[in-house]
Amino acid sequence: MLTSLQIENYAIIRSLEIPFQQGLIVITGETGAGKSILMGALSLILGNRADTDVLFDKSRKCIVEATFRISDLGLRPLFQQYDLDYQDETIIRREINEHGKSRAFINDTPVTLAVLKGVSSLLVDIHSQHQTLMLQNAGFRLRLIDQFARNQQLYAQYQQALDTWRKQKKALEQLREKCAEADRRYDFNRYTVEELEAAAPDPDEQVRIEQQINELTHAESIKSHLYNATSLLSEQEGDNVLYMLKTIREECRSLANMGGEYDSYLQRLDNLLAEAQDLSFEMSRKNDNIELNPALLNELNERLDLLFSLQNKYHVNDNAGLIELLNQLHREMETYSDNKEELKELEKTVTHSEEAAIALARQLTETRRNAIPQLTRAMEDRLAMLGMKGSRFEVQMDTTDELRDNGADSATFLFSANTGIAPADIAKIASGGEMSRIMLCLKSIITDTMYLPTIIFDEIDTGISGETASKVGQMMQLLSTNHQVIAITHLPQIAACGNEHLLVHKQSTETQTFTNIKILGTQEREQVIATMMSGESCSESAMNTAREMLQSTLKKK
Repeated sequence: MLTSLQIENYAIIRSLEIPFQQGLIVITGETGAGKSILMGALSLILGNRADTDVLFDKSRKCIVEATFRISDLGLRPLFQQYDLDYQDETIIRREINEHGKSRAFINDTPVTLAVLKGVSSLLVDIHSQHQTLMLQNAGFRLRLIDQFARNQQLYAQYQQALDTWRKQKKALEQLREKCAEADRRYDFNRYTVEELEAAAPDPDEQVRIEQQINELTHAESIKSHLYNATSLLSEQEGDNVLYMLKTIREECRSLANMGGEYDSYLQRLDNLLAEAQDLSFEMSRKNDNIELNPALLNELNERLDLLFSLQNKYHVNDNAGLIELLNQLHREMETYSDNKEELKELEKTVTHSEEAAIALARQLTETRRNAIPQLTRAMEDRLAMLGMKGSRFEVQMDTTDELRDNGADSATFLFSANTGIAPADIAKIASGGEMSRIMLCLKSIITDTMYLPTIIFDEIDTGISGETASKVGQMMQLLSTNHQVIAITHLPQIAACGNEHLLVHKQSTETQTFTNIKILGTQEREQVIATMMSGESCSESAMNTAREMLQSTLKKK
C-alpha cells in the first residue's frame, strides 16, 4: 500500500508530505484547490511524461517521492529481474530538473521509465473521469476482460510472441529488400521461364494452328466442295466418275483378249479405279470429320494470339525463337548463384512465430469468452447494489484472423438501464452518471481478481448524487476491505464513507499561492461535509445531516 507521498516544487505545490492509512481515504477540496495537481504529481511516479511547466520554482528541481509497503506482494523476483535492491518499504522517486530532464529511482537505484512503469503498475491503479471515457476504447475493454479472466500471464506471453513475430517479420522484410537488387535478374528470368513453360510453345505448332484456323474459318465452303466432289466420284449409275470408269473398264476387258497394249489398258483402268475409290473414301471421311466449331476456332485464335504476344514481347520471330530463349534462360538459371538459405530459414522462423502468436491469441479468445458470462452476472449484481436494479450489462465479442495488439478480438460493452429495453453500446446510450457507476462496478469487480494494493478514484462520481452517491461510497468501502482505496470526490455522501479524510486547500502569502493538505478530525469532517452540502454558510441542519452521515458510516464499519 501507499504509505506516504512527498511533493516538492510541483505546480502550485511548494512542499507537501501526505501520510496514507489502510482502508478508504477520501480527498476533498474546492475547485482549483489542487486536487488534480496532486494526481498529476502522483502520475509521475507511475511513469507519465514530465516537463518544466510543472516547476513551482523554475530555479529548483521538482521531486515527487512515494513510499510503498510491499512486503506481502511477492515482488522480490521482479526486483531481481530488474536488478533492483528489494526493500519491504520501497521508495519510488521522480526528479525533474530546471531544464526539464527527468530521472527516476527505485530505492535510490536509477531506472528507466519502462522499469518504473513495470513496478508501479503493480502497486497503484488510477481510475479517473478520463478512464471512464476509455470505455469507448476497444483495447481498454479487452484489458478489463483480461483482468477479470486473470489473463495477465497469458496476455504477457501473447504480447511477447506478437512482438517477436513483428520484429522477425520486419527483419524478414529488410532481408528481402536487401536481396531484391541482387535477385532482380533472377526473378525476371524465373518469371519469363514460368511464362514460357506455361505457354509450352512447339516448333511446328504455329503452322498447324494457322492451318486449323483456315480450315475452321472456311469449313462450310470446304464441306460443300468435298460433298460435290465425292458426289461426282460416286459409284451410282449416272454422270459420275467411278461409274464411268467401271463402264470403260468393262469395255476394255473385252479387248484384253486381243493382247498387247489392249491388256495394258485394262491394268491402267484398274489402277485408276482403285485410286478413284480410295480418293472418294478419303474425301468422304474428311467431309465427315470437318465440323463447324466456333469454340475451337476461338480457342485456336487465342492460342495464336498468345504465341504472337510472347514473340513480340521477347522480340523473336517464331516459336523456335521462344524455345531457344527458354533454353537459354534455363542455362542461365542453372549457373546462377542464388544462396537463399538465410532467407528460407528466416521465413520458417517467422511462420513458426506467427503460428505461436495465433495459438496464444486463440487461448485469449477462449478464456475471454469463458469469463464473459461471469463478468456479466457480477456487473448486474454490482449495478443493482448502486440502485440500478433491472439494468442489463452484456459483452459482445467478435474475433477476426488478424493479429492485433490485444489479440484477435474486439469487445463492445452493451447496457440497458431499464427493463424491457434492449441493451445497446454503452458509448452511445449511457449517461455520465451511468458511465461512472458502470466503471466503478467494473473496477470493483476487476480489482477482486487482482492483488493490486492501492486503487485511486479521481472524481469518477460525475453525474451522480443523493442515494446513488451513498451507494457508490458504500461500494468503495467494500472495495477498501481488500485494497487501499483513495477517492478524490466532490460528493459529501462519498466523503462521509472514508476511514480518513484529507482536505486540499490553498494558502496565500503576499507573493505566492500554494496548495496544502490537512488531515481532518471528526469535528472538522462534519464542518467540511456540511459545507460540501450547503456551501460556505452551512446551516445547523446541514451540520446535523453531516454528523448523521458520519455516524451512520461509523456504524456500518
